[in-house]
Amino acid sequence: MALVVKLNYEVINGESNIAIVTLWSSVGQVKKLLGDALNMVGVIGNLYTVVGINYMLSTLARMNRINTLVMVGVDVNGVGDQVVRFFRDGYLLRPLISHEILETLRSSIRLVDLREAYKLGRFEEITKVIRENYKPEPPSRPVFNVEVVEEEIRNWPYPLAGAFIYERDTYRSWVKIVDLVLNFGFDKVNIDGLGVREFLMPLVIIDSVGRPHPFRRLNENGLHALKESNKAIGDRVLSELMGNPHSLNAVVFGDDYVVQGVISGDYYNQLVYLRSVDVLNDWCRNLYRWWSLARYVVDELNREFNAWYSVGYIGLMPFSAWIRHSDLDRAGEFVRRNIAIFREFVEDPRGNFVITREGDGVVLEHRLPVTHDLHAKLFFKSINEAYEYLKNSNFFTTYAHAMYLGKEITRAFLLSNYEQDST
Repeated sequence: MALVVKLNYEVINGESNIAIVTLWSSVGQVKKLLGDALNMVGVIGNLYTVVGINYMLSTLARMNRINTLVMVGVDVNGVGDQVVRFFRDGYLLRPLISHEILETLRSSIRLVDLREAYKLGRFEEITKVIRENYKPEPPSRPVFNVEVVEEEIRNWPYPLAGAFIYERDTYRSWVKIVDLVLNFGFDKVNIDGLGVREFLMPLVIIDSVGRPHPFRRLNENGLHALKESNKAIGDRVLSELMGNPHSLNAVVFGDDYVVQGVISGDYYNQLVYLRSVDVLNDWCRNLYRWWSLARYVVDELNREFNAWYSVGYIGLMPFSAWIRHSDLDRAGEFVRRNIAIFREFVEDPRGNFVITREGDGVVLEHRLPVTHDLHAKLFFKSINEAYEYLKNSNFFTTYAHAMYLGKEITRAFLLSNYEQDST
């Protein structure tokens, strides 16, 4: 009855005055535990979220015989506490029903909280409450046909931290980090009194391996000017690496940044920590600035040692990535205008998969990029076995690659004549 979506409930006895909400526990399991007392239950269903409370109440609004709500089951995320708070205090965190109807329901339905009895296995206590409260009577309130209408909420209700964007194209990284802040940022007023939407500590990796640069349109004059401004920072990095190319101590601290460079293989890699970035207006400027610093270091190393280093990975991690409230509409239009960016293919540097059927199972060959050498060979007997193994694995750099593999493994199990990428 209690719902995340409409109609996710089961009517047992249309004359009954008792409803049961099972929270995160299986409705089927609770039905078995109730035994013969199940016949005294009017309606039973799950409840997972605070928003779902509105759907539960809209169901009860239509079933005007219900005057007792029994709450049992496992409460994973505290939604049961929110149900208690509503019936006790009249407070609902996300009300999507009129106040008048909410008050009518609250005053005409009694909540019996038996979560603890369920947790301790005292199921006879639950059936006893059902038997004692089963009193089919004429309705005590009118029927309310309530339609729950949800509006999209773009800003996040609390601060979020930590996101990973891997890109070989700086423009795509710009679109993606603006989209990240726009959809998952938290609205606040910063130290200057400016209203902003903020996401904390995203890490963006720009992969230049095997390429002269990661820019769609490279302005050489602009890079040259930035190189001059970065020369002092670059020289401090170089002073460490020229003395010891294997050093992990090439670190420069500035007023609003920290830069660390390291040589790995034939590549110079660089991480930049930034205190704060306006990702809509200043992201590209920062990419130009810090990538040009990396190229300056590489050019000087090659000149000094007659070497062949090139720029590898550039990481940017702003502690605070934000968009001004006054720029939110422009940011939304920017993302919509570049929506095709999200369909562009980004190769996973951790390799790729070859998927084949073998009997009733599926074989996954994980192969290295470039050479296509075999890294790992996996065999799964079922979709669930593949899911359990892969869901927390380290095989993926990008979300797209993980989604792709899930789609193709499902197809492989469903189709006896499966052929990878045939769709």
